[in-house]
Amino acid sequence: MLIGNVQPLEVAARVLKSETLMEVRKAPYNLQGWKILDRWAMNSPEQLKALETAGEVVLLSRLLEQQNIEQTILLESLALSEEGMMEHEIMALREIATEL
Repeated sequence: MLIGNVQPLEVAARVLKSETLMEVRKAPYNLQGWKILDRWAMNSPEQLKALETAGEVVLLSRLLEQQNIEQTILLESLALSEEGMMEHEIMALREIATEL
């Protein structure tokens, strides 16, 4: 759990190369993708580093896929009046894997 005012990609910056972070700051990645990357860095830093080592394209593809899944679910939840729920609760309710 993060405590305090943590900036997007602050946690990921402790795990990933600066070159990788520069790519993640570009489109099509957005705040949702940055939150995912920080979550992965917090919960599975070794796996995230291994994914980066496998290739930047591998990591960026996996991140984009997860970003698209989570954004779709969050948009659907708004249509179903689930806006009072936390993001992780919505993902759990829909049985969406959020970890590496």
